Amino acid sequence: MNNSPKNAKSIWDKLSEWWIRGIEDDESSEYVEIIVPLLEGILTQKKTILDAGTGTGRMAQEAGKVTEHATIVGGDISIRQLRHAKEVTSGIQFVQHSIEQMPFKNEQFDAVICSMVLEHLESLLEAVSEIARILERNGTLLIIMNHPVFQSPDSGAVTSHSHDSEPIWGIGNYLIETSEIEKISSEMEVLYAHRTLSTYFNALSEENLMIENVIEKSLSSGLPGIPELLMILCRKVQ
Repeated sequence: MNNSPKNAKSIWDKLSEWWIRGIEDDESSEYVEIIVPLLEGILTQKKTILDAGTGTGRMAQEAGKVTEHATIVGGDISIRQLRHAKEVTSGIQFVQHSIEQMPFKNEQFDAVICSMVLEHLESLLEAVSEIARILERNGTLLIIMNHPVFQSPDSGAVTSHSHDSEPIWGIGNYLIETSEIEKISSEMEVLYAHRTLSTYFNALSEENLMIENVIEKSLSSGLPGIPELLMILCRKVQ
């Protein structure tokens, strides 16, 4: 598969209008309601924060609201999304780059947010290595992603033949890792890489990013007992 930075830029530039419209919907607002209290708990004392894969700048803006005098940087590969982000936010520095090759100094940031990004990358190891490089020792990494167990390919609600039974969520081929360009409409497509939890956890461990907390959350649009979001809080220990 050709998912070079150039190709990824083309995909995300093409998706930009669809993505921008999507942040206005109710489900996106619910994501923010879940995540903001978490940001308040971990970013208050931080001074240099990168929102890696910032898109429209939503998380970067929320990070700015919970900190005082912090330098907030939003990085993204799509120039179209960055243009929109500059229009709707204030006090944030925006930089165009791929997450696998970031133009920042070693240990430049004391916190990195990576929201809804890793599952759209071909090279997880390169991305995690770069994040570790720019994160200072004892710095914080917050990863937010679609839950790889319950959002694995072919997972979804299962139709029950009994009206009295509880809704059932079927899990697809979780252990089979895939990386495919998926069509999300007749004209739009996006890379989605399914990986197991062990792949993510081991990639973090190899870069001395120690997992301190794991949070799973459901959304009102889904089943209350099924987490759609996975949040991983890490600290760089070396």
